[in-house]
Amino acid sequence: MTTSTSPIVAFLVDAPIPQTLHDAVDRVAPGWRVVATPYVESTELRTSRGRNGGQNLEGIPAPEITDEMKTVWRDAVAMIVVDLPDNLEVLAPNLRWVQSATAGFDKYDLAAISRQGVQLSTASGVGSASIAEFVMGRLLQVWKNLRTFDEQQAEREWKAMFGTELTGRTIAIIGLGAIGRDVAKRAAAFGMRTVATRASATPGATDPDVDQLLPAAEMDEALAQADAVVAALPANPATHDLFNAERFAAMKPGAIFCNVGRGTHVVEADLIEALESGHLHAAALDVTRSEPLPADDPLWSAPNLYLSPHSSVSLDRYFQNFEAIFIGNLQSHIAGEALHHQIDLPTEPNAGSAERSTA
Repeated sequence: MTTSTSPIVAFLVDAPIPQTLHDAVDRVAPGWRVVATPYVESTELRTSRGRNGGQNLEGIPAPEITDEMKTVWRDAVAMIVVDLPDNLEVLAPNLRWVQSATAGFDKYDLAAISRQGVQLSTASGVGSASIAEFVMGRLLQVWKNLRTFDEQQAEREWKAMFGTELTGRTIAIIGLGAIGRDVAKRAAAFGMRTVATRASATPGATDPDVDQLLPAAEMDEALAQADAVVAALPANPATHDLFNAERFAAMKPGAIFCNVGRGTHVVEADLIEALESGHLHAAALDVTRSEPLPADDPLWSAPNLYLSPHSSVSLDRYFQNFEAIFIGNLQSHIAGEALHHQIDLPTEPNAGSAERSTA
């Protein structure tokens, strides 16, 4: 057990610790302390870890770990993280719980966390509202010709163009998780018909937030009827290269494809071909297989492709939303209860994992 007189939560996020978080911890866990020890990996290293089961197999330089960080981590029983360093069992021998400040967990070495006997929980849903707003903004940008109007203004060109009405259109949400559900709610507010897939859905299942719910195995049925397809999936073997030439061909001619999940879902050469052929009207990618995207990557010049640098989430309310998740989990951790969005860790190296949620 820790040698500290009070339990320590190491705060590895590169941001000031809000006073509201200190106050909330004091209220629900008197004596606990949150101590800042920022640890921030590069985008290249995060992407590499995501490709390699959380391990730094490509030898990308990691941030320096100072003696001060080592001192705090040695006594920490919990961590709030975006990134996790290697050799955690040595650096933090008393660690019992890791709370990710993000929804994704593919960049963590789950086997190593499991061997150490540490619980892992994510912040699934923390940015779902803002990401769903981003998705709807992209659809409006395409269907209402907003990019073209901006270009015409820059050229001082007055040329009328008339867009597409969203009401009555069908949107397919591939992955009815927190993000997908918030997309569905906003699409319904625009009068769109919503069809979604979920890995746990069975034939004939229903959901109050969508008009039609299908098992993941019936995804092509959703694609065939959709004017817009939104991918909001986690990274796992079943979703790797899921959107390939066959899947793009299964989509309606003139459909829009939007990915706010993981770059590994998309075979990017096949997407470019679907855009160049005109089969797809447009695509919006907030994530790519390589991040940052190299300057010579063909995605930059693909026709009707809307790129953003993994920035669909908004940060103005992010930590306020995260704080509520963390405090709830802190109470559960102290009580010995299951955590909200706790990850079922593998029992053997390289085994799969799934999310267990108390929601």
